[in-house]
Amino acid sequence: MPKKNDTPNIIDSGKIDIVIDINENENHSQLEKSQKRGRGRPRYLTTPTTQNQVYELSKVGTRYEDIAFMLGISADTLTKYYKPELEKGRIEANAVIAGTLYEKARQGDTASMMFWLKTRAQWSEKNTTELTGEGGAPINIKVVTGIE
Repeated sequence: MPKKNDTPNIIDSGKIDIVIDINENENHSQLEKSQKRGRGRPRYLTTPTTQNQVYELSKVGTRYEDIAFMLGISADTLTKYYKPELEKGRIEANAVIAGTLYEKARQGDTASMMFWLKTRAQWSEKNTTELTGEGGAPINIKVVTGIE
């Protein structure tokens, strides 16, 4: 996990490089300018930079708790102020993976076909055992209690 410092942190996620600039004073200076002194904690303000960071991290499947940690906020604050970015990133990531799975299934990959049918077409593998009596007749059950 990257440490907090004055320089941007770069996370190598394979194809996408995500730059995280942890600047605690950025949000606080905006708060001081935009709000009067009052009771309670000042309202959190989002910036285009943090919105993009949240979107990029969500798009590669980063957990909400980890994104919140990188921004120095709670997971509740993250979901309250960045819900559209979180949702958009999650949906785009799922679409890319689903598209890859779909193409593998179309190319004949048996495991991908089975996974697709079980999750998307509600197919399932069920083993059933039928018990019958002699010649297919119902089973006769005799209860022996010892009391006559």
